[in-house]
Amino acid sequence: MSDLLLAGAGIGLWLLAYGACRVATRPAPPAARAATMDLGPEPPAVVDLLVNGGSTGAAGPTLLDLAAAGFYELRQPDADPYRTTVHLAAEHPDEGGLRPYERQVLARVRGLAVDGVVPLTALTFRDETESRTWHSRLRAAVVADARATGLSERRFGRTMMTALYLGALAVGAVCGLVAVHRTHLRWTFLVSLTVAAALAGLVQRIGERATAAGSQATAHWLGVRAWLRNHEQFTELPPSAVAIWDRYLAYGAALGVTRQASDVLDVGAGVQRHLWSSYHGGYRRIRVRCPRWRPWYGGTTWFLLLLALLAVLAGTFALSVAGSTGWYPLPGLLLLAGGAYLLIRTLVDRTRSVTVTGQVLALRARDGARVSHLVIDDGTADETTAWALPRDGHDRRCRRGDVLTITVRPWSRRVIAVDAHAPAGLPRPAAPDSEQSDPLVTDVFGEVRHVPAGPLPVSVQDVTRLVGHPVRVERRPQRVEFRSALDDTTVLRAAWADGTAGRIAWRANARGAVTPLPGIGDEAYASGNRVVMRVGDTTLVLTAVGGGRMGIPHLPWLLSRCQRDALTRA
Repeated sequence: MSDLLLAGAGIGLWLLAYGACRVATRPAPPAARAATMDLGPEPPAVVDLLVNGGSTGAAGPTLLDLAAAGFYELRQPDADPYRTTVHLAAEHPDEGGLRPYERQVLARVRGLAVDGVVPLTALTFRDETESRTWHSRLRAAVVADARATGLSERRFGRTMMTALYLGALAVGAVCGLVAVHRTHLRWTFLVSLTVAAALAGLVQRIGERATAAGSQATAHWLGVRAWLRNHEQFTELPPSAVAIWDRYLAYGAALGVTRQASDVLDVGAGVQRHLWSSYHGGYRRIRVRCPRWRPWYGGTTWFLLLLALLAVLAGTFALSVAGSTGWYPLPGLLLLAGGAYLLIRTLVDRTRSVTVTGQVLALRARDGARVSHLVIDDGTADETTAWALPRDGHDRRCRRGDVLTITVRPWSRRVIAVDAHAPAGLPRPAAPDSEQSDPLVTDVFGEVRHVPAGPLPVSVQDVTRLVGHPVRVERRPQRVEFRSALDDTTVLRAAWADGTAGRIAWRANARGAVTPLPGIGDEAYASGNRVVMRVGDTTLVLTAVGGGRMGIPHLPWLLSRCQRDALTRA
C-alpha cells in the first residue's frame, strides 16, 4: 500500500503542478478596439489563430484568400451555394510570395481539379486519418508563421516546459520502480516509460498564446469583427461573394462572422466541429463534441448492466489470481471499481429522464453502430455534445433545421423518444404573380430575391466589339457574365455594388499596382485584366477572362462606355 501511495502521490503532485501552470498561463482575450473596416497585415489564417485562442480552422479562410488573390475563381451557377465550383486561373499568378500553408491549400485544389475545375464541396476529405494528418501539417505551418512574425508563442515557456518534462521523467521512474518492486519482473520497468510519455504528451499539446504584439493585433481584429457584425447581410454571403468583397470575406470567415461561407467551406473529413444555429433568432456558432471513448454512450440499460457485471466478474477473478500468485492487485481493483461505478450510474440513469427542445444541426450516422450522432442546439450554450439516436425509425423523423423535443437519459445520452413539432422546409407564402415571372436566385450579398430585367451597365454590342465575336448574357443580381456564342466560355464579367458594399469593393480592389484612368466616372483605374470605376457610392468591376483577355488593352474604352444611369438602376 505504501508503494501505491507513493506512485499516486507522485502523479497527483505532477498533475497539480501542471494545473497551476495552465492557470498561470491562461490567455486573457484583449479588449476589442473601436469598430473599424481597416484590415491589418496579418493573413486570415494567422488572424484565425489569434482570435480563436490558439485553435485554428485555417483551410476555409485561406481558400477564400487565394481566390481573392486571383489563383482561382469561385463561381456559383444558381441559388444553391453548395454548387459553387473552383476554376483555376488560366495563367498562374506568381507563387513566390505564398506561405507554406497557402501552398498546401492551393496544392489540394489543384490536385483534385479536372480540366481546371473542381466542385468546392469535393475538397472535403473522405478519410478521417488523412484529414487529421493534413490539418495537423496546416496548423503547424500557421503556428510557425505566427511565431516567426512575433505574434504567437508556446503557452508554456522553456523553463516551465523543462521543469514539467523532468518532473514527468521522475514520476515515471518512481512508478517503474514500484512496479519492479511489487512484481519482481524487470520488464515492468516499461511502466516508467509509459507514464512519462503520457504526462509529457499533456505538455506537448498545451497550445499557443499571443505575445504582446499578438494581443495588440488581436484587439484590432476584434474591432474589424465588430464592424463586420454590424452588417447583417455579411453572415449570409456565399463563397462566390469574394468577387466583390475581396479579402473581407476571407477575414470574415477567420473571425467567425460568415455563416453561409463557413458552412460551404468544409475541408474537414465530412464531420464539422463547428455548426451554425438560428435557434431563438440570429445565428450562433456552436462547437460540437461527439463522444468516442465512452463505453456507456448510447447503450441500453440491459447492455450497460451486462457490461458492469462482466467488469465485476473480471475484477474478482484478477484479485483471486493476484492473491494466490502474489501479483499486483491494482488491475483487479480498477476493474471492480469500474464495474461498481457503471452499475450505480446505470441504475440512477434508468430512474430519470429529461426533455430537451432545440434545433437539429446535424444527424451523423456511424458506420457499424446502432446509434447515430444527433446534434441539437437548445439555445443555452455555445457548445453541445451529440445525443445517441437509435436507428429504430426515430432517425427518419429528424432533419436538419427541425425543432424537436427529445426525451433522453442524461448520463448515457441515449434518446428514448422524439417529438418533431416544427419541421424544416415548410412551404413559404406564394409570391405575387409579378414576382414569379422573374428567376429566384441568391445574390453575392446572400439575399434570395427575384431578379428584375433591368438595364445592363455594359452593352452587348460593346462587349462584342471588344472580343471580336458575338456574345450572350447571363444575368445575376449585381453581376453579369458575357459568354462567347462560339464556345460558350466566359469572356467578361461585370460586377457592381453600392452603398457600404460599394465603398468596401472600391477599397478592396484598389490594391497592388494600378494605373489611374482620368475622366472616367468619379474615379477609375486599371490593374492587369481588370478595370474598376466608382460613381458615387457605386463601384463597377470589369474583368476579362479566357478569350476576352485579347481585349485587355481596350478595357478602359469599354469602361468609359458604361452609362451612369444604367449602372445605378441595374
